[in-house]
Amino acid sequence: MPTPQAKIPFPRPSSHPLTSTPAANSSNPRRPTPTLSGACASDASAPASATGGAVMVGFFRSGNLASRVFDRQFLSPRPGATVNTVRQFYENLVPSYTIYGIDCPDYSFRKFTDDGKYLVAFSRNHQDLIVYRPIWLTFSCHEECDSHDLPANAERFDSFFKQLYSISLASSNEYICEDFFLYMECHQYGLFATSTARSNESSVTEGAIHGVPSIEKITFYLVRLEDGAILDEKAFCNDFINLAHSIGAYLYEDLVCIVSLRYQTIHVLQIRDSGSLVEVRRIGAFCREDDELFLYSHGQAAQGSSFLPGIKQRLLSFIFRKTWNEEPDQALRVQHLKKKFYFHFQDYVDLIIWKVQFLDRHHLFIKFGSVNGRVTRSTDQNLAFFAVYNMETTEIVSLYQNSSEELYSLFEHYYDHFHANPQNSLHEKFISSNPNSVHAPDQLRTIKSKASSPSQFVKKMMASLPYTCQSQSPSPYFDLSIFRYDEKLFSAIDRHRHCTEYPIKFISVRQPNVVKFKIKPGSDSGASDSRGKRISSLFHPFFPLALSIQQTNMQPTVVNVHFRR
Repeated sequence: MPTPQAKIPFPRPSSHPLTSTPAANSSNPRRPTPTLSGACASDASAPASATGGAVMVGFFRSGNLASRVFDRQFLSPRPGATVNTVRQFYENLVPSYTIYGIDCPDYSFRKFTDDGKYLVAFSRNHQDLIVYRPIWLTFSCHEECDSHDLPANAERFDSFFKQLYSISLASSNEYICEDFFLYMECHQYGLFATSTARSNESSVTEGAIHGVPSIEKITFYLVRLEDGAILDEKAFCNDFINLAHSIGAYLYEDLVCIVSLRYQTIHVLQIRDSGSLVEVRRIGAFCREDDELFLYSHGQAAQGSSFLPGIKQRLLSFIFRKTWNEEPDQALRVQHLKKKFYFHFQDYVDLIIWKVQFLDRHHLFIKFGSVNGRVTRSTDQNLAFFAVYNMETTEIVSLYQNSSEELYSLFEHYYDHFHANPQNSLHEKFISSNPNSVHAPDQLRTIKSKASSPSQFVKKMMASLPYTCQSQSPSPYFDLSIFRYDEKLFSAIDRHRHCTEYPIKFISVRQPNVVKFKIKPGSDSGASDSRGKRISSLFHPFFPLALSIQQTNMQPTVVNVHFRR
């Protein structure tokens, strides 16, 4: 299949960060000036006149917390680097104590909200939602507390977390999808999902894609986390939405897009201030609100599959116009169309929507892939196209293949803008990435060196697009300008990983030989058989507090609490 490279660049509305071109940065015409993400970024651009101050900063960065406080009093950070300077304090504020196998309820702990106010958990029968509020451990001693072990009543889960409520979300034949959770910080709303069992033997229905399984009922619930009130719900019947890791939905400001894989429809919902879910747009068979009315009024209402879906029409039109304009010679244009467009016409028609995200309030970033990939993880390795779709004009603005180096260049230099959300928490804006950290490219070069070919490397990097909403922890302990760690064992990305029998080390970037703290999942009995065990980590967005959760088949879950004592 040919590679239709777009001549039209990414959408450039004034409100979207992708509007700025690399040439606009005077320091480097090919690469945008990185935002200040860490101390290294701010120190690298320090003027010569600040040499004395830099030496003094280095003197006071002795690992002593008190000296850092004095440093903060008489040394002002550079403009725009205040938060980065404050985050350097976490080099001294680390989890220094671990309670192994803490006495806690047998729940499935999902994650901390990005503002750190709530810890979300689900019951083991996937019926109930339980919400906790983090509290700090306090206890008193008759003598010096540091020389004593924690009292027995302090080594309990309720010493760190206060349960606010437990509510039932799912009915008897429905189950909560524990991988799905989106948080709207401005109103402290949480979006959850329940579903019935998945059926691979789905009946043939008009408009449904053959080969995509069916779920009898999928329900999205909007919950106010402050008191557990269920504000609204939205149900989809006999449909399939990929709920794993929140892949099938994306939250941007007050808008949520939900992708129906079975009916190839993008549902755009708005979360009102009152807490109601209102469908404001539906993109699929029709792109405009009055398209169906127009067809019926002109007697062109299709029976069966006479018409291609509206979004597919837009895709084919873009590829046709692009192929048409590639050949300026009128005599050769027909042959060029036959070779590059009509020969692969059925392949283009068979493409289906796999995943969608918002770029801004008006543009969607859509991944089209082959239906033969089915609903499996292997779809990332198949042929795929990425389209930028304007919801207002209903036009496809640009199209890239998953091996496009042009798209990878945009992804590498503007990574933050592929998952930017104006209402993200302050802490989430400082997640380390290639454009805003001088340390992230080192890991990228390591991945690139292991790839067998440049094309394979580009496809591997593009497999993560469109970006999965709220999938990374904003904890400063994952900040690559402060700590180094083995990303094969631990990562800011919200995923389960295979358990290791050795502690996971967090090493200081400033002092490469100094281990600041360790995270050891599982029991405190030393090395053990790690086969069949999976671990996940929940780091608080700003407290030196973390949970490491070890899951083993047919055995109770082991939860460790790591905190600063």
